[in-house]
Amino acid sequence: MAIKTGGINHPALFGLSYDKTVDFYTRVLGMRLVLEQPNLDDPTSIHLFFETGPGQFIAYFVPKPDNEIQGRVQTGALNHIALNLQGSLDEAMQTLDAEGIVYSGPVDRGYERSIYFRDPNGVTVELMIWLTPKPDEIDEGDLILAAQARRLARGAYAIEDEDVKAVLADFQPSA
Repeated sequence: MAIKTGGINHPALFGLSYDKTVDFYTRVLGMRLVLEQPNLDDPTSIHLFFETGPGQFIAYFVPKPDNEIQGRVQTGALNHIALNLQGSLDEAMQTLDAEGIVYSGPVDRGYERSIYFRDPNGVTVELMIWLTPKPDEIDEGDLILAAQARRLARGAYAIEDEDVKAVLADFQPSA
């Protein structure tokens, strides 16, 4: 059975500077910064999530503010490409197992769960689902931004599913 995806959620890139990355994407390109939290895989860096359009994002892993990376590194290097998964992670893992494709996970990302594997070109692919499904009528950027605000108010390290559930409980669809 083929895995079904619902579009690209975000490419995740490595950046050289927190300040320059935030300035460029927010001021120059006018994008909304909807998530800023520690990188869950590397606490020495920050995970930024810029909304490029409804339900579309660019993610960056950058050094903490005032800590630029010096010298030649893989400028703009791709960390991974994240795809929204339609269906369950269990079904996707069964398909990958049947194809002999090695994967890691599922990995709990607080409000999402993901598996990771490499495509034939060596690119890391993430298949991701929300723990609490996002209703179609809610803009994903708005939901992440509101959950981010709740995370900060709680003084929490990262957005958790409880933040998403609380935002959804407060959501009032427009009539």
